[in-house]
Amino acid sequence: MTPIKQRINLAIVVMLLSSCIRGSLDQGHNSLDNLPTAYAGYTGIYLDFTLVLDERFDVFDSQIWEIGDGAVGGEAACRFQPQGVQVDNGLLHLIIQQEPIAPGWSNDHQMQKSAYEFSCGELRTTESKKIRYGRYETRMKAPARAVASGYISSFFTYTNEGEPREWEEIDVELEGGRPDKFQANLIYGRNTWQWWATREWGAWEDKINIAPVDEWRVYAIEWMPAEINWYVDGVLTKSLKQDALDCDPNCVPPQVYPTPIPDNLSQLMINFWIPKDEIQNDFGGNKKRNVYPMYTKYDWIRFYQLDAEPLTQW
Repeated sequence: MTPIKQRINLAIVVMLLSSCIRGSLDQGHNSLDNLPTAYAGYTGIYLDFTLVLDERFDVFDSQIWEIGDGAVGGEAACRFQPQGVQVDNGLLHLIIQQEPIAPGWSNDHQMQKSAYEFSCGELRTTESKKIRYGRYETRMKAPARAVASGYISSFFTYTNEGEPREWEEIDVELEGGRPDKFQANLIYGRNTWQWWATREWGAWEDKINIAPVDEWRVYAIEWMPAEINWYVDGVLTKSLKQDALDCDPNCVPPQVYPTPIPDNLSQLMINFWIPKDEIQNDFGGNKKRNVYPMYTKYDWIRFYQLDAEPLTQW
């Protein structure tokens, strides 16, 4: 190759590299300009994670979300209904209302449900948008404590399928009875729909003081193959690693069996419901100060997949 050709080729390479670098900087600038409202210092950038869902709730996207029609086991005093989910002015509202709900078939539970005196709201990713390892963030606000003393607001991953059937759940839960705390949970069980039966795989729930949950906060779950981390406003509040769940050298009571970090495809879910009288003093809070309708608000939801474990459906 002649010296002239070498100089020409070098110039072309430099031009292409400059263009790529400029494009990357422009993309990053545009991304930073378009960040959702969060907390001081929020960048929305995490090493080894790539943003694949940036839900701002400008409209209801039925390609991503579906509305629940069941109830939370035998614990809930309300049934999930379409009117319990509303997207309005860039916010998702989950709503609990006092109204008669007639007995009827639940597609979610594949069974007949009894009558309820309250409706409530649940949203989850569709079957075609299953999720797995990644970072999940939401900016949400529970109802004001002056008018809401008994409820559960949530942000979580969930599945209960397979052979054997594995209940795998990673939670952020807010309760009316603990308006300055959030609950960070890992729930695992096999071949059961009963929450109490999952205790054989451990009780990995922690109630963590974070100050008001009835103000806007950003909650995040970082789900990886060997650990799970929970964050509030960018601050790490809890971490569970696989070696802490392995019963080595001993199980942690009430744990009987080693507990795996969830590894199955799941759905990303949010719901808002009220507990039955029998459990309200232990979970959710006493409903005596509830004023209906009640609202939990979600400003946005973001899902970053783990680069080492990409998902084809996203």
